[in-house]
Amino acid sequence: MKIAAAYHNTEPGNISANLQETLKMLSCLEKEQVRFALFPELNLSGYITSKQEIKELLKYQTEAFDELRQFSKSTQIAFAVGFPEEENEKYYITHFIFEGGEIMGKHRKTHLGPTEKSVFTAGDQIQIFKVGGLAIGMQLCFETHFPEISYAQAKQGVNLLALGFASPKETADEKLERFKRYLCARAYDNACYAMVCNQNGTTSRGSVLPGLAMILDPKGKVLAEETQTGSGYCIANFDSETITRIHQSKMAWFNHFKRNEMLRQFYEKGNV
Repeated sequence: MKIAAAYHNTEPGNISANLQETLKMLSCLEKEQVRFALFPELNLSGYITSKQEIKELLKYQTEAFDELRQFSKSTQIAFAVGFPEEENEKYYITHFIFEGGEIMGKHRKTHLGPTEKSVFTAGDQIQIFKVGGLAIGMQLCFETHFPEISYAQAKQGVNLLALGFASPKETADEKLERFKRYLCARAYDNACYAMVCNQNGTTSRGSVLPGLAMILDPKGKVLAEETQTGSGYCIANFDSETITRIHQSKMAWFNHFKRNEMLRQFYEKGNV
């Protein structure tokens, strides 16, 4: 099946424009017969770090999500998009997965960057979401720097890591090369595909966000990438047999040999 990592021009606070760009991209991917598409962290709202801005944007969430539900009713594509979420006067950086006219799952960012902690609350669940033959493990930006999250998702049977970013600074090519230095290991170590996309545009404070997309195979090899200015996407084929062969190999499925009891002692004693 085909999977796609996508990004588009994102304007902080302009939900209408961001939603239309998302739907336009989904229509293109629909023609490509894509089964699952990932969009960047907070792509519908833009990357914002003001509680007052978030409160204003949340007024339009229902209308925007109704439009996304309506679109997903008539397409084969399941897709994951980013929008802030409020519960009990706490705000979360959340990614929502739409399929068949419903929100079939959501992931709240579990590890917040230093500048996010004054506004957002960290989620506390690491889980996977099933879309057809895909077992998707969502991670958002700062979370990807903690290998334990990918391993926890691998223990639950993940076969696709979906990694959405709103990472500023650097050029798109510079950021892509940096991502390759560590995200290839997330795919390789856990014998799963990984898809990556970064927001394009600016944050609400004016920092530049370079759009990019990349898809990795279970050996950490780059299958597809895109860094064109503005909007873009990349598509690759997901082949479950590739993962099966690795799991059946005597040496390639390294998680099978991990000594969790030994490693747990270091965490419990605070030595790592």
